[in-house]
Amino acid sequence: MVDDTSASGAAQPEGTTESLHDTADAPVRVRVRPDALRPLLSAVGALVDECRLAFAADGLRAAAMDPATVAAVEVELDADATESYTADGTVVGVDVDRLEEVLAMADGDEVATLALDPEAYRLHVHVGEVEYALGLFDPESVRGPGDVDALGFEHTAALTLPGETVGRFVRAAGMVADHLTLAVDPSEEAFVAAADGDTDDVRFVVPREDTTAFEAGEARSLFSLSYLECVERPVPSGTDVRVTLGEEAPLGVAYDVADGGGHVEAFVAPRLQAV
Repeated sequence: MVDDTSASGAAQPEGTTESLHDTADAPVRVRVRPDALRPLLSAVGALVDECRLAFAADGLRAAAMDPATVAAVEVELDADATESYTADGTVVGVDVDRLEEVLAMADGDEVATLALDPEAYRLHVHVGEVEYALGLFDPESVRGPGDVDALGFEHTAALTLPGETVGRFVRAAGMVADHLTLAVDPSEEAFVAAADGDTDDVRFVVPREDTTAFEAGEARSLFSLSYLECVERPVPSGTDVRVTLGEEAPLGVAYDVADGGGHVEAFVAPRLQAV
């Protein structure tokens, strides 16, 4: 319940306006550090403005697919990674950017409270002195990602490397082209990112010894750089990223946040190779 004390524990003055919503009996009530939730929202917001947000029994889940159906993202935050968690499985549609903006108002180690008002269909977000009533919408109006595993794509290679390395080869490719080829060469035991421009070319090689994990296999696919930028940009500094590849198969990018309590997994469909 939002009581008459602020997030710092100090009593509010008499006459303070009544809370927007009494959260004591809310079917969904989550207390969470904004810095645990924001990386997940950033990963979703890089692709879409709106998403499905599920308050599952074991944690928060969000999933979305971009309008062109080229890229998809799924994120989750375990209930154990929150300060407290009560949920009934409700799924809502939410404005990702607006929720991020509200959480950005948190000061220092303040904890945010998210409480669902099912009658008004609003998500009340209480951060410090701010209480924001966020309007929700029908989650069925939001395109969700399909089941990539069910499509039968075969990932033949995988590696784990620093997120900063991913950012470097994406930026390098952007100097010469709007697309790049990602491949694994088992004979050289190396990951290769290459882009061919009208006049200039770039090739970025990551040998096995510069990765945390390396599963060699023949893999090569062409991708649109703009989508790779959207997937790479939200990766927090200092985060290791697991990359999975195949032959003309979607690229998988996965990483943990919130000290391992949160997880992001994104997929980017390959471009058709010129014949």
